[in-house]
Amino acid sequence: MEIKVISDSLAIQKNTLIRLWLWGIFILILAIVMLGGATRLTHAGLSIVEWKPISGIIPPFTLSDWMLEFERYKASPEYLIINKGMRLADFKFIFWMEYSHRLLGRFIGLYVFIPMLYFWARGMLYTKLKYTCVILLILGGLQGAMGWYMVRSGLVNNHHVSPFRLSVHLLMAFALAAVVLLALRRFYVYPSTRPNNKSQLWHILNLILIIITIFYGALVAGHKAGFIYNTFPLMEGVWIPSEWLYLTPLWRNFIENAATIQFIHRQLAYLILISTSLGIWMRWISPWYGMVVIVQLLLGILTLLYNVPILLGTLHQGWALIVFSVAFWSLTHRTRIQI
Repeated sequence: MEIKVISDSLAIQKNTLIRLWLWGIFILILAIVMLGGATRLTHAGLSIVEWKPISGIIPPFTLSDWMLEFERYKASPEYLIINKGMRLADFKFIFWMEYSHRLLGRFIGLYVFIPMLYFWARGMLYTKLKYTCVILLILGGLQGAMGWYMVRSGLVNNHHVSPFRLSVHLLMAFALAAVVLLALRRFYVYPSTRPNNKSQLWHILNLILIIITIFYGALVAGHKAGFIYNTFPLMEGVWIPSEWLYLTPLWRNFIENAATIQFIHRQLAYLILISTSLGIWMRWISPWYGMVVIVQLLLGILTLLYNVPILLGTLHQGWALIVFSVAFWSLTHRTRIQI
């Protein structure tokens, strides 16, 4: 009996360590999503024009190092078109923003890899969690490559990154968070409830709606569509902007027309609010779920009305991950999905 109690205590201790480690990964993903938003809003994302995964960890120290880095930036379209005549002190600010973003990405990789080796060697990882760790490392590496692929699009002919690549880069961060949440599900036991097909379908459709909204939010950021029509609820006195279908062929408006993209993002937010209200009314979700959605809606409105200030824009992007995570966690609870 005493041996069993000791064994259970050790198992709980192991689970606690792994659970805290996984929550740490999730918090770091949230941090890098917010830092990525701040980097974008300070126009710092194109300040480092090379991708050096290993040697890039060492920043400039001497004046000659800084001048060399600055000269590289001066050859970029962003400097030539937007920032020509920029002072070295101003360049240092945007450099440190982008450097911090990349450094945090490297730190997350180490935070996943080093504890993983320890837990693996000690036999503390169950088989599926081993696969999860490998998936996290692979996805993390691909995310870094996607980040550079995105930045590269703003260093050739354009002075801004591809909005589509920006959207994919953001959604990949959310995919990483989803993998972590799936792993965490195993450590939390909920009372057994009879599956409700309507509830499960609602959770799936609502999550899809949230993902599409996040995708369009990234397009809003990429096209700088948040800097136009800074009124609410009308768009400068109208519900539908006059230029919302001016591009040809028609499909281009839905991914390239800034006015159309902002309009769609707004309508998707309304749909999520209606869908969430339905879920609460049907008692498929708790009111706390609705509060998370309302906070995001208010952040979006304030961000728009105040012409996308850095703090509000960063919070809006970060809270999108919270909304996604709450919806994803609720779905996995209803469907008993775990890894």
